[in-house]
Amino acid sequence: MEPFVYFLPSTLSLRKLRPHLPPDAHHQIILEPGEMRQAVVLDTFDGGLFAAAKLLFEVDNLLLLLDLPTGQLIEQAAPAGSPVVGEMPRGAVIDMLLEVARLRALLPVARIRLRLDEGRVVDDEGKTLVRFYHLTLVRGRKVGGMGCARYLRGYPEAYADLRQWLEHCGALACQNAGDIYERLGIIGSEYCVKPDLQLVPETPVKESAVTILRTFLKIARQNEPGIIADSDTEFLHDYRVCLRKVRSVLSLFGGVFDAKETIRLKNQLAAVMRTTNALRDLDVYLLNRPEYHRMVPPAAHGGLQILFDGFALRRKAEQEKVASTMQSKAYLRRMQALEKLFTAGDGIKSGPQAQVNSLSFACRAIMKRYRKVCKTGRDIDETTPDPVIHQLRIHCKKLRYLMEFFTPLFPAAEIKKLIRSLKLLQDNLGNFNDYSIQQQFLEKMLASEGSGGTKAMAVAHAIGALTAMLHQLQGEERGLIVENLAGFDSPAIREAFEELFITEGGENEDNSLLQQ
Repeated sequence: MEPFVYFLPSTLSLRKLRPHLPPDAHHQIILEPGEMRQAVVLDTFDGGLFAAAKLLFEVDNLLLLLDLPTGQLIEQAAPAGSPVVGEMPRGAVIDMLLEVARLRALLPVARIRLRLDEGRVVDDEGKTLVRFYHLTLVRGRKVGGMGCARYLRGYPEAYADLRQWLEHCGALACQNAGDIYERLGIIGSEYCVKPDLQLVPETPVKESAVTILRTFLKIARQNEPGIIADSDTEFLHDYRVCLRKVRSVLSLFGGVFDAKETIRLKNQLAAVMRTTNALRDLDVYLLNRPEYHRMVPPAAHGGLQILFDGFALRRKAEQEKVASTMQSKAYLRRMQALEKLFTAGDGIKSGPQAQVNSLSFACRAIMKRYRKVCKTGRDIDETTPDPVIHQLRIHCKKLRYLMEFFTPLFPAAEIKKLIRSLKLLQDNLGNFNDYSIQQQFLEKMLASEGSGGTKAMAVAHAIGALTAMLHQLQGEERGLIVENLAGFDSPAIREAFEELFITEGGENEDNSLLQQ
């Protein structure tokens, strides 16, 4: 029998419950009130816990987690040190949070007061028939509650009775945290790195492009405080993804904007992103540290430790440089100017394609890029040089961006199915590229380490072991790329692309490439 997880828009007490018990009831309720304590509601910047229907509180020196789908209330000691979930000591709470927010920091959302009451329904002999708990949550003058009644085997009637009594007091079945947030006036995260773009098929494509530019630049800038504070690495990741999408709009929407204006804006954005390249590279290496450790033999672990200690020091310096840049007047002026330009829209000079309707432009651009992916992919085999595979990865990324930008213009289920098929291929291409880049990076590191000294020799040994493993993994990914390319260039996928993106009278000469 499922536990009864509930929301109560008021307080709960025996005084409120008892009037609902029938006079001839053979059991009674015991409610043991806890102590009212100061607490902080925690969540990630992107509201990951809220979205996963979890309520996390820091109470005194404890983390208290309510998992709404199961009604579990678990706790562990609040860890000191890093606020990033994946870097915290394991325990009942962190183990559950790792599934939804491994790379994210836990940040304060609201200060409240909290009381945990433990309840039981017992029979005439004092035997427990049902257990339940109730959390009273107070914020200012606003009060609400959450709780869970759990069935004990053999006593379904007592469980049903308790549920009925709670419902008479106003308890409502609850599967998300929205009710209690609203009751307490807590505003959750509105951040979303994958926004629903409001595009209209008949709208001139320049208008759609400006909407996309404005949206992703705004999301990128929402990450700046987190990057400066160095809260977690996902702030920089999302920031770079959004700026890359902004640059992609300027590149992929050929002829929509004035050519010189396009180059100028792309150069500006490239300059902004360059300042964060080294920091992101070091983040990736440090995040992969456990995996690297697993990949190399124990004899290389000492050298790996020295190597990553060096990465950590370099990362600290790079993060300070990026934070300083983002607080500089020059950076702020540049970003504010871009925001103003993308908000007004008409401030960007138009190109010859600016007035083409968005749907026609989207169909043409997506089909053109799909054909380019297929054409490039047909030349890929076991001997293809890495740079050619890198080009294929770029084509796939551009196709993915186009399909995601224009998703609102097409039936959601159909276009998302095609995006999923592309993502499979992209995952292999991304891994292949990462392994290639990492080997090049390690080669440079080896050259800079010199050849003398015990530490240098240990690092060289670790780099050698790691490079060998990365080379092996790269070879495995190459095989998967060839395999998944065949699927993405299959008659079924090709037909699906044509049905979705070739409109009546929209066929053109590029389609001949698909017939090869």
